[in-house]
Amino acid sequence: MFTGKGGVGKTTMSVATALQHAGVGKTLLISTDPSGSLSEIFSRPLDRKVHTVAPNLDAVELTRKLVLDLWRDKFAEEIYAVLSSFLPVGREIIDYIEGAPGIDEEFMLDYLLTMAESGDYRTIIWDTAPTVTTLNLLFVQQMFYSHLTQAHKLYFKVKKVFNKVDPLALIDKWRSLTERIIELLQTDTCAWVVANPEPLPIEQAFDIADSFNDFGIEVKGFILNKVLPAELCQGHPFWQAKFNAQQKCREKMQQKSNNRPLKEIPELIGDIQVDGFLREVAGLLHKRG
Repeated sequence: MFTGKGGVGKTTMSVATALQHAGVGKTLLISTDPSGSLSEIFSRPLDRKVHTVAPNLDAVELTRKLVLDLWRDKFAEEIYAVLSSFLPVGREIIDYIEGAPGIDEEFMLDYLLTMAESGDYRTIIWDTAPTVTTLNLLFVQQMFYSHLTQAHKLYFKVKKVFNKVDPLALIDKWRSLTERIIELLQTDTCAWVVANPEPLPIEQAFDIADSFNDFGIEVKGFILNKVLPAELCQGHPFWQAKFNAQQKCREKMQQKSNNRPLKEIPELIGDIQVDGFLREVAGLLHKRG
């Protein structure tokens, strides 16, 4: 997964890495960024379903609408069966639940788990939402598991009111699902934190790395994006000052990276296209040494 402050280049790094992995085996590129740009990069709509966008590479943008449509297909009937067994509710209750905060975030991770367990892909590259949204996603996951555990206990106190359906199976199913999602994140997922060489993005990069460590997600390393080349800044007072400021940020990131890899991507010129710009970034990211 690629994460960091909004606008630092997560999508660029994700696509470049996905192209690199597709050269080795079947790869899926997933974006959960509400302002994602995969559709623009690959010049086709990716917000409705998975599409093959390059040899050995599939991609999809998980918009809220797509996620909630999938949620309805998978869970709506079970939820309605349980609720209607003890409450006089119509099917509009599903619309009400669908609007609850966190439902789309919860199911985004279910989708990720489904794809990981399908066995169809050697690698999944995850282009995440900006920092705060991603951390909320992890928080919601932990909170949901805690609530399901309490629901399991509560059920035994109120089970007499259920006259048609036993909700315990649904509660256990969701709790098992959440356990598997947390296990996927903590055992089979690693994160690269992307930042620009500026004070705020770098501070946020360290904050999110600490939060991921607390959650149990391995932080593989950091990517410093849009670093100005020294030779282009010499002799230009404005750009030389900007270069010097960037170098101070770079040194700080090196000092605080705790011996994790720090990859640097220079400021590149050109449109974000698969052939050319993104292939160049892929080469820089996977350059040895």
